[in-house]
Amino acid sequence: MRPGFPAGSLLAALLGGEAPVEARRAARRLRAEGAPALAADAEIVALADGLAGTGVAHSPAVLDALPPLFWIEAPEEMAGAEMAGAEMAGTEVAGAAPLRGWVVEKRGDGLAARGFSLAVGAEALPEPAGDTALAFGGHPVPEAAAARALRGLAAAVALPEMLAQMGESSPVLLLPAEAPAEDALLLRGLRLSVALARDSAPG
Repeated sequence: MRPGFPAGSLLAALLGGEAPVEARRAARRLRAEGAPALAADAEIVALADGLAGTGVAHSPAVLDALPPLFWIEAPEEMAGAEMAGAEMAGTEVAGAAPLRGWVVEKRGDGLAARGFSLAVGAEALPEPAGDTALAFGGHPVPEAAAARALRGLAAAVALPEMLAQMGESSPVLLLPAEAPAEDALLLRGLRLSVALARDSAPG
């Protein structure tokens, strides 16, 4: 049985009728180009925060392991605040924590991302959160919170491919996911996946 994509996701909000035109256009591009859409769970959020400042996260191998275009979202708390007590493994309470996500694409020797955010609350609407560019191949340097957050997540979801090439198992699993019933129409046609810690993945 496939794990569930989080209910109340930022991606679903981007595709809703009340979302800004820019947000809907960005999300529809993912569907049109068959790009994967990933949601990170709470354990991956913690792992990503630890990876962000390491040499691994700045390696060109991360870029090589990622698809040319993809979506990734996670709780806002990945930037370092305390978790709000709700996990993203498919059974969480929708809207329990602010969400941050990016449409990410490869450009040259780096990544270019358009960010979006969703505040807590049933009436909240997605908002643009600025553009972020990541370079790879240099030494780790201090980065803005959004860049650090994205770099950590990108490194985390690249680990399975990077470690597989070395014949090693990854602490991160990327699993195809089912859309939640309440968002199934909005998310139709998207390649949904969740990033889970190996130890907490469904058997």
